[in-house]
Amino acid sequence: MKNHITGLAVILIGMFVMAVSVAQDTAAMILIWDADATTVSGTVEIRGTVNPPGFQSYFLEAAPFAVGSTSPARWTPISLPSGQIVLDAKLGDWNTKIFPDGIYQLRIHVVLGSGESAFYTIAPIAINNEGSTLSSAPVTAIETPGLVVLTALPTNTPTPAPTATQAPLELGPIIGQSERLPIGGHVADFTENTQNAMRSAGMTWVKFQRRYRLGDTIDASRDAIERGHRAGLRVLLGVVGDVEELRREGDAYYAQFAAYLGQVATLNPDAIEVWNEPNLDREWPTGLIDPRRYADMLRAAYTSIKAANPNVTVITGALAPTGAEGAFGLARVWNDNRYYQVMATTDIPQHADCIGVHYNEGIVPPDQTFGDPRDNYPTRYLLTQLERVSYAFRGIDIPMCFTELGYLTPEGYPPLPAGFEWAGRVTVAQQAAWLAGAANILETYEPMPVQLMIVWNVDFTRYDTDPMAGFAIIRPDGTCPACVALAGR
Repeated sequence: MKNHITGLAVILIGMFVMAVSVAQDTAAMILIWDADATTVSGTVEIRGTVNPPGFQSYFLEAAPFAVGSTSPARWTPISLPSGQIVLDAKLGDWNTKIFPDGIYQLRIHVVLGSGESAFYTIAPIAINNEGSTLSSAPVTAIETPGLVVLTALPTNTPTPAPTATQAPLELGPIIGQSERLPIGGHVADFTENTQNAMRSAGMTWVKFQRRYRLGDTIDASRDAIERGHRAGLRVLLGVVGDVEELRREGDAYYAQFAAYLGQVATLNPDAIEVWNEPNLDREWPTGLIDPRRYADMLRAAYTSIKAANPNVTVITGALAPTGAEGAFGLARVWNDNRYYQVMATTDIPQHADCIGVHYNEGIVPPDQTFGDPRDNYPTRYLLTQLERVSYAFRGIDIPMCFTELGYLTPEGYPPLPAGFEWAGRVTVAQQAAWLAGAANILETYEPMPVQLMIVWNVDFTRYDTDPMAGFAIIRPDGTCPACVALAGR
């Protein structure tokens, strides 16, 4: 690998001889760089100017660089989006340690008020953190495939449209932009069989959930978003961090998590769900569960996401429907109705486009509000769960988004494990009918509008102490009765 990189560098030396311009008096976008500073390591301060007409926000990105390549570069954001104009000053820091040693290009990515993007790119830059023998050519402003380098006052430069050989994507309805309730499914493998089943059900959205850990790249999120869009579906990305990292870092974690979400937003997901079930100590540190702490996280995340891509819908992390706080104490769990009520008193409604909701413990039809053999606790029934949320946010103009709604059935599998016996008599036919009925109820619910329903789940296969496959609408024999029911509702 070292010899390959060195050989590439020799080619580069023969190709690039220009120095990067530093004429800041006329440039609207430029990176200040010493043309002879060809190798970097550790954390590098990036300086320059960002002040083009129509400016909305900017961030910095890096990507591998190969001479003569016509393949699209896989850009990784390296800074938090910013809405501040910069004149001959610091633009951000580049932590090169998250990249393998090699030859890279660096660019400013500006988002314009029109929704278009403009770029300023320099290369080649060698990253050397592992003691490799690397050299490179003088760094210069370059024109890379499909990108326009802006070295003076620019006109708005749009991101190139798809070529004539690319068929435009036929994506489903945006949240709140359809007469019918948009429906999607939470997926695991997202195979061709899964995609076909979702299309047959009339689904227009797909949900992927990602676990973020400090230092992670956005590659997994990029792949998920691209796969969803290639399938013609809108993409909801649920992103939840690591509980122990949140405990260790404390409030400082919020900025790091927000920066990551801002980077993910540049990949054009249609929606991002910020965290998952923060009312349980399974997902939030014991003793620190509090909607006001979540509000601090959400505020930073919303600001970062919208600065990077204002078109992304931000959904609050849906709560676990529960009444367990009496048994376990507030250090370990908050009842969802208490949590929602405190959420409504914070600035959360000003930093979200939709309130995330879960419902996954029903064993009676969705229009029923009595008769559950366990008890009559409100989370047992879809209608009373809806009332639980809408009451908390009464008078506040914000909709609900069900990011998980499912019915568990063991049909086709062994008996349910301990803790899940309550669903032992639910059949696949009931699962199908109840999902279709639930969609109809959500579509016409008036006290607080519902703008998205994600079925939990489509194609999970795990069936052990956590019988997730029992919720799946693709059953062990490959059939999908719920797909038929949803399509015919």
